[in-house]
Amino acid sequence: MPTASNKMIGDFSGKPASAAMYTAIESYVMSLGAVTKHLTAQVSFSVNRKFLWVWAYEKTADGTLFLNVRLDRSMEDPHFHRVDQVSANRWNHHVVVKTMEAAESGWLRDLIRAGHEFAAQ
Repeated sequence: MPTASNKMIGDFSGKPASAAMYTAIESYVMSLGAVTKHLTAQVSFSVNRKFLWVWAYEKTADGTLFLNVRLDRSMEDPHFHRVDQVSANRWNHHVVVKTMEAAESGWLRDLIRAGHEFAAQ
């Protein structure tokens, strides 16, 4: 009997709570100006370079989104799951969003806006 995979997904249609949180995040991102959206295994957003990736996993319960925001510096916030330096002047800020309150929060919007500003340089 085959087991279900746990691959990344960028289509949240089977997860209504995750889809609602994604819609709130996407709406904010698109309000920042010229942004291009890409859908592969994840949803990513770019200006001159990619700055935001959003995904869930097939086996993850509805109501959980994973985000990665790339910046040219490290930012600290207790809401961040992890911050990793991936190359010179590149840091990935990992966030797990589990509520609509978090999806619409000022701290998340500040992080996404900083990513957008970096990507627009």
